[in-house]
This record gives sequence, C-alpha cells and structure tokens, in this order.
Amino acid sequence: MATHYQAATLIASPSYPNAIAWSSDNLVAVASGHIVTILNPAALDGPRGLVGLRHSDPFPIGVVKREDLLEPCLLPTSLARETEPCARSISWSQQGFAPNYGCLLAVCTVNDHVKLYRSPIWELCDEWVEVADISQLLFNYYKIINFGEDNGSHLTSSKNTNSGEAEVLGSTCRSEESLYFRGPGQRKIKPAR
Repeated sequence: MATHYQAATLIASPSYPNAIAWSSDNLVAVASGHIVTILNPAALDGPRGLVGLRHSDPFPIGVVKREDLLEPCLLPTSLARETEPCARSISWSQQGFAPNYGCLLAVCTVNDHVKLYRSPIWELCDEWVEVADISQLLFNYYKIINFGEDNGSHLTSSKNTNSGEAEVLGSTCRSEESLYFRGPGQRKIKPAR
C-alpha cells in the first residue's frame, strides 16, 4: 500500500514555532538554521529554492559605549548576542505581490532584521532574491525624524510665511487661503489686503 506522506531533506530541524509556513500559491517554507528552504509539496524530490541568511550588523540603538561598561549604575551583567544568522519567524504574503503573481516571503531573524524575498524570475539561480530590508527602511525613517524626539516639528516647517507656502516632508505646497487663529479650535479666513 502506498503511503500518503513524503519525506524532504533539510539542513537542520526547525527550532522556532513559526519556522514552517505554507503559501497560497502552494509552496512550503521551512526555516532551519541559517537557511530557509522552499519546497513544492507536489514534488518533494528536492528544494524549489532557498534563502541564505547573511550576517547583518545590529542597529546602533541602546548601545552602551565601552568606557561606560564599568560604571556603577549599570548592572554587573554582560549581555551577548548570537552572531550566526538564524531565522526566527517566516510568513508569506497574499498571492499577487511578487512580479510573477506569486507570494513574497518575509523572514525575521534572531538579530531582529525583517527582509522580504521573491522567487527568482529573471535570475538563473536557486536562491531567492531580496526585495527589501524592512528593518533598515524603518530605522532610516526613524533616524530622519530623530526617533520622535522633536515632537513632529520636522513634518511642517514654515518656509515663507508671507506667501502662505509651507514645506511638508520635503515638498513645497501653497496654501489656498491664509488662515489666522482666534483661539484653540477656532479659525477664520484672513481678509485679503
């Protein structure tokens, strides 16, 4: 009697709860160590593709300077990070986000980097192609806004108050009417001179 189960060879066993995910375009991703293996359930004789995780530098947020390590106000504990890249969680997008109407794969690593990958369409390789580093994009955005420390003054800055122009996130827009405020929540159109 034929069995309904097939075996697939992996580089290591999955070690995190969200290490196996099934996509809506019938692909199975299995995160095991520093490689995410993409399998086709219809043909498990070999992997359909893989995502090789590379070392990424940690973000410089909350980093303690070396000369401050011996300060008495810090706890006498030394924290260490895992230096080898390892996938902690994976998730598929809905079908249609990739250029070939397929799914994108989001991979979260143990050093808190989230990256998006797509299947190789034009490239002649088995390794999936990185589309975006979501963590780096988010870090760059927060760095631009100074991590929210200036209470949003970067969003609108008065460029030319006489002509009614304001700079909003790098673009200049002209306000149609000049407004002045009588009190909180009350505004009135300023008469033209």
